[in-house]
Amino acid sequence: MESLLGNEEVRVRLWRAADEARMHHCYLFEGPEGVGKAMTALRLALSVNCLGEGAPCGACSSCRQILAGTHPDIVVVVPDPDRATRVITADQARGIIASLQLQRHSARRRFVIIDPADALTEEAANALLKTFEEPPAGTQFILITARAASLLPTVRSRSQRVRFGPVPRAELEQWLQGRGLDPALAVLSAGSPGYALRLADGEAQERREVVGQLLATVGQPLHQLFSFTEAAGKKSDGSVERTTLAVDALEELLRDTVFVASGREEDALHQAHLGALSVWASALFPGGVARMEKAIAAARDRLRLNVNGRVVLEALLTALNLELSQARRG
Repeated sequence: MESLLGNEEVRVRLWRAADEARMHHCYLFEGPEGVGKAMTALRLALSVNCLGEGAPCGACSSCRQILAGTHPDIVVVVPDPDRATRVITADQARGIIASLQLQRHSARRRFVIIDPADALTEEAANALLKTFEEPPAGTQFILITARAASLLPTVRSRSQRVRFGPVPRAELEQWLQGRGLDPALAVLSAGSPGYALRLADGEAQERREVVGQLLATVGQPLHQLFSFTEAAGKKSDGSVERTTLAVDALEELLRDTVFVASGREEDALHQAHLGALSVWASALFPGGVARMEKAIAAARDRLRLNVNGRVVLEALLTALNLELSQARRG
């Protein structure tokens, strides 16, 4: 099996807890997208239930079933594919609860992995609260999210939070080189192997184009803003995906703004736009950046609820224009 990248200290603590039979019944794996949270959850399930030598061996009947996704005691819950919105429904939650009333099939410890946990509707989360707090004997919950703040406080309080960080640059560069990919993607992906693979698959050029369009649009007359949001939010282009790309690009620019404002220009991802970022740094840092980060979190929540992408982007960019114009007047 392929080795996991980064966050070694996190996994050491998890494996030690498993070896000493003192795992928390409900973990919340939180951190950036694509840094191995779901792979760690699966590898933990493999290790705990492995029947061979050197767990996880990857060859015993338990490992083979888990890797194939057919083990009856390892349940991965994802958003309902029959729903237009990307949510985990109350019906799915009730199905989980009902299945846990049955005896385990063969696993030493049953795992229920909810990915992403921030897709739980409020009704679904509330239905699962008691089970999160007091699961049946031998049952392990792992909730996975890149947006812990979107979870209900009652869900967070019933979980032991495990924080994952970006993969160190040198380690990710070596991993990319081993796959014949550009090591520069380690920087562009902000330490996310999953994101780096998406960038290598063609998203990098599209992301650069969106960044340029954003910078050219912000601060311009409304008709230019609406032209950009209309193009980004068209259903024919895959509304949520294209809009999410624009939101991601704006978040990157704000992160670069903080680097520039802090005198760390060399750490900015978008070196070609340092001039524009200097303007943003003067106008937005620190209060405006914080307010825009909250606006981005709200935009992501609205996209998750299938709010029209154009409407979401217009609200977000209007807020940014307002921040920049207030700074100029001040």
